[in-house]
Formats: sequence, structure tokens, C-alpha cells
Amino acid sequence: AARLLRLMRLMKLRQMLFTIQSLVDSEWLTLTMVVVKNLATIVLINHFLACIWFGVGRADEVEGWVAKEGLGGSDVGVQYLVSLQWSLAQFTPGSSQVKPDTTIERCVVVGVLALGLVIATCFISSVTSTMNAVWTAKRYNFTQQLLLKKFLNQNQVPRDLACRINHYVDFVAELRHKRVHASKVDYLSFLSGPLYIELQAELYKPTLCAHPCFGQIHLYSKPMMHEICAAALNGHENYAKNDLIFHQGAKAKNMLFLKCGSLAYRFLPAGCLRPKTLKLGAGNWCTEAVLWMPWDHVGTMKAISEVDVISVTASKFRDITRNYHQVYPIVRGYALDFWQEAQAHGVGSLTDLPLTQMELDVEFERRPAYSTNVEELTHAEDVQARLVQWDD
Repeated sequence: AARLLRLMRLMKLRQMLFTIQSLVDSEWLTLTMVVVKNLATIVLINHFLACIWFGVGRADEVEGWVAKEGLGGSDVGVQYLVSLQWSLAQFTPGSSQVKPDTTIERCVVVGVLALGLVIATCFISSVTSTMNAVWTAKRYNFTQQLLLKKFLNQNQVPRDLACRINHYVDFVAELRHKRVHASKVDYLSFLSGPLYIELQAELYKPTLCAHPCFGQIHLYSKPMMHEICAAALNGHENYAKNDLIFHQGAKAKNMLFLKCGSLAYRFLPAGCLRPKTLKLGAGNWCTEAVLWMPWDHVGTMKAISEVDVISVTASKFRDITRNYHQVYPIVRGYALDFWQEAQAHGVGSLTDLPLTQMELDVEFERRPAYSTNVEELTHAEDVQARLVQWDD
């Protein structure tokens, strides 16, 4: 029973270590964990070797090393430390005053030296391979940056365009360093169909459910939400500052969810002679109308910072909705509510933004101070949206 309990504890410890490793996504922290794990293994092995060494030395009460060192009557802690120092010295360049005197002690020393050679080699190899992987990744990024700059210079690309390209590439590289792209993880191809669908749902569900209709779909039919996340999404799309998202008059095909960053939207309201500019922040969406009707973009949208967008293909969304008869009336009712709300505001007032979107204050308001850095950043983005250069 005691052995079984110890085995169960070891299994729990192994499971706990595996869980901790699965939470680590930093290269340097991974390297630290590899070193700590190897050191802990070496210390554990040396603990058992120290016990064996002390047992061998105590077996011969006259010629054994314990008797010759005068440790027979010493404290147990002193005996253990001396034995542990000897065992560690066999794995490292360190030294120990304890020397083998009997034949069996010499045999033990030879065996421990051979074991120490193998373990030390494995330890150095493990740490070196981990460090090489880290340095190789950094060297690859540095080389690609140099090649990109050299390519742009050799082809005489205009400086403004070259700066935008370099800035965008740096943004995407940093973003993918912080958040690993699915295309980089080969092991995802090992997932079964149901596991892959469930993973896609967990990745995109928090962003989609911010919209009331998708929130209702998730509430009443999780399988439908899973299918939407797996089949109707185009994944993450990254845009750099000043990139064009869509332009006025283009046919809309996707509903867009803004996961991070800010967008500027410019359109001409009905009955007005001057265009207006609105800002769309993270957590919002646009071009919702394409889900319920044929839609052409009413305005032009640009990025005023680095943004991450998730797009829902309207045609695939409608096809999936038709296959779920218990949820179809809910989605159809939401489409009717959208149309009635649009009529209440006036059909001509429909834009690519939600009807409740607040208009950006285009008049620059001087503020003596900001209470938080977030407010300062928000105000700076408002000004940037006003200063966006539009092609028209």
C-alpha cells in the first residue's frame, strides 16, 4: 500500500510538471525550466549515490572510508553532507577529500564516474540544444529583416512605401512572436475533426459573442456556433497603420470584428455636403448589413493603428443558419429587427458601422491633463482619425 501511494504521488508530480510546462510560452523561461529540471534530476541521482557510497564505506568498519575519515560516530547530517559532496564531485570538476580504499569502493567509484560522464554529457547537450533553438529563431528574424531592407533598397522602392512595409512586417513579426499563428503549429494537423472544431470555437467565440445575434446563437445552439467558427471565419487578418480596409462602393462579402487596434471610417451622410469621420475601437464590428442583405460599402475605412480583424463570410453564415431549424427563427427575427431599426433611423442612414456607433468629435478639444495613459492614447487616436489622409 505504501509503494502504491508513492507511485501515485510520483504520477501526480509528473502530471503537475507537464501542466506547468504547457503554460510556459517564453523561450528563456523554457530554457530556465530545462536547466532547473536537469539540476533537480542530478541532485536526486546524487542523493541515492551518496547513500550507496556511505553504505559501502560503513560495510567495512576497519578499512572503509567512513572509519578512516573518523565519521563513524559523527552526526547523521555531517555523514550525509560528506557523502553528497563526494557524489557531486564525480559529476563536476570539484574535489573531495574522501578516497576509496577497498576493492568494492574502487568498483563503486568506477561505476559512478562512468555514470557521471553520461549524465553530464546529456545535461550539456540538453541545455545547448535549447539555447541553439532560441538563438536560431532570433538569428532568422534578424537575417530576414536585413534581406527585406536590402531588397527594398536594390529595387529603389520609394522611402515612404519602404517605411510602411518595414513597419508592417515588424508589427506582424512581433504579433506572431507574442501569439503563435496556427500555420506555425504542425501538431494542429494531428487533431481530429471534432477536436479542431472545438478549438476554433474557443479561439473565436469570445470575440463573436460580443455581438447580440452571435451571443444568442451560442446560447441556444453551441454546435451551430462551433460550425460558424470552423467554416465561416477567415481567421485573423492583420493591418498596419494607414492600410485600407475597404473603400466606398466595393461589394461587401464579410462582416468584420475588430479584435485590437482602431479604425477610421469616412462617409457622406444623407443630406450633408461634407463627409464625416467615425472611429471604431477594439471589441466592435462593422458591415453587419451584409449578413442580412446584399450590401455595398457606403464609406471608406482605414487603420489608424496596427489592427487585428476577424471576418465572417456572409454567404457561409447564411448557409449554416439554414441547416439549424431550431435557431433559424431567432436569426431571422434578429434580421427583421435590424431592418426595422434601420427604417426607424431612415434607410439612407445605414452605414457600414453599427447604428449605435457614436460619431467621432472632429473638433480638436484641448485638454490640460489626462487622468490615465489609456485616456491619453484614446484622445491621440481620435486626433489621428481626424488627420487620416483619404484618397478622395
